Amino acid sequence: MAQLAVDVTGRWHDGDVSDPAELLRSSGFRATPQRQMVLQVLREAGDRHLTADDVWRAVNQHYPSFNRSTTYRVLELFSAMGLVQQTRLGDGVAHFEAVDHPDRHHHLVCVRCGTVQNVPADVLREISVRLAERHSFHIGSVDLMIQGECAACRRAASVTRRA
Repeated sequence: MAQLAVDVTGRWHDGDVSDPAELLRSSGFRATPQRQMVLQVLREAGDRHLTADDVWRAVNQHYPSFNRSTTYRVLELFSAMGLVQQTRLGDGVAHFEAVDHPDRHHHLVCVRCGTVQNVPADVLREISVRLAERHSFHIGSVDLMIQGECAACRRAASVTRRA
């Protein structure tokens, strides 16, 4: 199932962001080097879950005049355009990931230690299709965060209870 998103003009696009500069321009925004660097930083993040401050620090190394508030505005714009997914992982901070990242995933978050485990996005593909069909619903994007206890915390709790 293709990733679908609504850009800031209200138009649906198919999630193909192979040319984000063109998507920016077609939506009426300038494709500045700094904006492109923000997306590059997110694309190169691997399995790390970057905060806005993480993104700012990385971009600031290349563009020292790029300020923190601009980072937040660019991330907000990219989220509205469907280029970036914003996720809250239970720590009170927004984390950002590029939607076209090859290892797109969802999250299992331990409520005791805060460990985040990535779950491949394809595990939700079948249920997303069934939900869309059952409810005649066009799914734009899916972001799932499940909270619980990781195996290490459950083992530690079990040992504590036995003692």
